[in-house]
Amino acid sequence: MISLAVLRLIENEKMVVEGGGATGLAALLPGGALDRPELKGKNIVVPLCGGNIDTTVLGRVIERGLSADNRLCNFVATVTDRPGGIARLTKVLGDNEASIKDIYHERAWLHTNVDHVHIKCVVELQGKEHAIRLKRALLDHGYKLDWDSVDID
Repeated sequence: MISLAVLRLIENEKMVVEGGGATGLAALLPGGALDRPELKGKNIVVPLCGGNIDTTVLGRVIERGLSADNRLCNFVATVTDRPGGIARLTKVLGDNEASIKDIYHERAWLHTNVDHVHIKCVVELQGKEHAIRLKRALLDHGYKLDWDSVDID
């Protein structure tokens, strides 16, 4: 929650605050410790302090915030190890407006059929609804997925 609070402050308020200084906001975000009905619609003062955050740590915090917001998702898809297997997967990703941040082709350490490979993907999305649509599209195209962060009901 703290990384999501830091991300919200950077995006919405153009403020860089260290993790300890964003804990008050983190508690008020949906799912936080102070996310209570009696506080909804009230004016609440949240002190924000501390800009002592290393740039490399800030990068990791932003990525964790994007992940918590379902805007950066990772999954493993099983695809055929035939010419065009990965191309078909990336076409589904592109057709569903997923931006590929990282992709890794795993062939050697598998305990599956020799004619299949695992493709580890990190994709940039627009949020949870987009993640659900992408996961559904991949499943509809017959891909076996290991993707725990988004549930489809």
